[in-house]
Amino acid sequence: MKSLILLIQSLLILITATPAQKKPASPTEVVVSFYRDLKEKHYVEGFRRSVYRSAVEGLTASELQDLEPDFARTFSAIPDKIEPSNEEISAQTATVSLKFGGAEEIQKVSLVRVGSEWLVGDKETLGLVNSQGRSFFFNARMLVNEGEAYEMLQRIIGAELIYSRKFEGKNASLQELIRLGGVPKDIEDGEASGYHFSLVVSADQKSFFATAAPSSYGKTGKISFYGDLNGVRGEDLKGQQATAQSKIYQPK
Repeated sequence: MKSLILLIQSLLILITATPAQKKPASPTEVVVSFYRDLKEKHYVEGFRRSVYRSAVEGLTASELQDLEPDFARTFSAIPDKIEPSNEEISAQTATVSLKFGGAEEIQKVSLVRVGSEWLVGDKETLGLVNSQGRSFFFNARMLVNEGEAYEMLQRIIGAELIYSRKFEGKNASLQELIRLGGVPKDIEDGEASGYHFSLVVSADQKSFFATAAPSSYGKTGKISFYGDLNGVRGEDLKGQQATAQSKIYQPK
């Protein structure tokens, strides 16, 4: 009898000493918290609720500060009002339906289960992020910047073609193309989307070439571009300017 009482006492002590396990958040709770954190600029907390977790957890304070303007531009449009309307769970994936800002249109957000947690995103993205780790956001930013630099050179070439047809085969300076609305004012100072742009027109105004090089190689971009009437060329030149001998660029 005495041993039974001691056993019961031991069990009571064990139960009292063991803290209650916190119930994992539901897919809906995770999604709503994810968007609210990003809206309120709590980027680390927000991304930890998503498949981007490993991309943000390894960032230094200075790296996070470097990325914050990009995050702010991306997530500032998140409305204050977020209304979940439905939740569907199927094994290791889930989908949450949301209405943003009182709009009637329903947005579906995917989640994947990792261990006992739900994370915003899908399995494919999770694998990609995990393979790149803390470099993921910088790699993503470079890809976007490189695409925008390529498109900007195409616009410059197109604007020069139009100008040339109108003004007897002559080409215009970058400032003139901006004044005429042929290219956006964003590159008025020669800097845009993490790239430094330059447009060189010959003395007789019969030819031109334009270049775009990363403002900070390895952080804002890796590909250097060169554009003229023969198209856009580009390659990784460690931040140096591309030339007419560079390879024809194939957009990713």
